[in-house]
Amino acid sequence: MINADLNQFLDTGWWNQDATIYYRGYIHFLDSWNDEEGMHLRIMKWRAKNIDNKRYEDIHDETGDLADFSQMFFLGEDEDDLREKFLAAPIWDGKSFWEIEQELAWLD
Repeated sequence: MINADLNQFLDTGWWNQDATIYYRGYIHFLDSWNDEEGMHLRIMKWRAKNIDNKRYEDIHDETGDLADFSQMFFLGEDEDDLREKFLAAPIWDGKSFWEIEQELAWLD
């Protein structure tokens, strides 16, 4: 993982509200919460420019909205279940976290 400690990310970063990951021209913003249904993870994705692997600049479409915005949702029974779903899901251009982990930048 670029610009971050992989163990710290796996321990707390992926679950941290406002975790921001850059991968090949896109920001992946992780938003998580817990309620009576279980543990939830929402990943919002949009085009952005990576600036020095520290921050990003949004790219907007002609209407002023975030370009290529999309969302995906995960539900887990507990934190371990949700983490495993996140790590195995083909979120990153059809690949799992482990297949592209060295290309991900964890930004501030």
